[in-house]
Amino acid sequence: MTGGRSVLILHNSVTHESSADALDILEQMDCVRAALVSHGYEAPTLAINLNLDATKARLREYPPHAVFNLVEAIDDCGQLVAIATALLDHLQIPYTGCSTEGLLITGNKILAKQWLRAHNLPTADWWDGASPPPPHPGPGRWITKPVSEDASIGMDDTAVVADFRDVPARVADQEARRKFRWFAERFIDGREINVALIDGPDGPQVLPIPEIEFVDYPADKPRIVGYAAKWHDDSFEARNTVRRFVDPVQEAALCAELGRMSLRCWEIFQLRGYARVDFRVDAAGKPWVLEVNANPCISPDAGFAAALEQAGISYADGIERIVAAARYG
Repeated sequence: MTGGRSVLILHNSVTHESSADALDILEQMDCVRAALVSHGYEAPTLAINLNLDATKARLREYPPHAVFNLVEAIDDCGQLVAIATALLDHLQIPYTGCSTEGLLITGNKILAKQWLRAHNLPTADWWDGASPPPPHPGPGRWITKPVSEDASIGMDDTAVVADFRDVPARVADQEARRKFRWFAERFIDGREINVALIDGPDGPQVLPIPEIEFVDYPADKPRIVGYAAKWHDDSFEARNTVRRFVDPVQEAALCAELGRMSLRCWEIFQLRGYARVDFRVDAAGKPWVLEVNANPCISPDAGFAAALEQAGISYADGIERIVAAARYG
């Protein structure tokens, strides 16, 4: 991008009664603003809701050089997240992160899995929660998830189901209680690894690769990064899930394969700016793509910021690189 020094931070609207995962957007906003100001940008903020006429009027009244898109939901609904970028496309205002099309696909975990499978990237078998259940799913555990919501909403030990025969009831219960769609996929026992990527002058860069270790977990406790691990600091899960970085020398082959698969995800989902790909690596050493996260959390204590630091990239410089890749369409 050239010219102009105003980057407007667009974010979802929250209140003091919002959940911990929703309130996290305020910390992200403050940190991004500080990083932008350190690089000489003006950094006004704007909350978006379903009153799009007001948002459009504000953007036209004060047209920024670019928008830093921190919108994770609109009116607490993750399914609506692409409305923000669609509006910016319409107004032809460059914005950070993923395109509208990429957000629509990655924001629906079932569509994303279909896209992964179509491009020969390994992802666990799944049941969409709406079609007739498979008559012979075979043995093994399953995990139930929201189709479109992120931040591990609704994910606790009960999300892992020992027998598929109990999965439809679990999905129906969650949909009745939480009012959004759920699905199920085969649970992959193994290492929890995620790969962060950031745009650069030579294309996307794979950052150092962190693994989440489950410390002192009882044998019968599912090893998942659920809601408590992310948002309840005083919980067993938060205290006992520890981030460490995979040794790129001792595990060079694994790191190379994870990097290759992540770059392929960047390509097929048309990611840009920054992204994170979540994996499970099974007992045989095979990586499976769990989810593709466009515009992942960039709080200072989140995995993306940790990967930047491990790579020797300051938080402010990382934000600058994300802004440099901003565009619309």
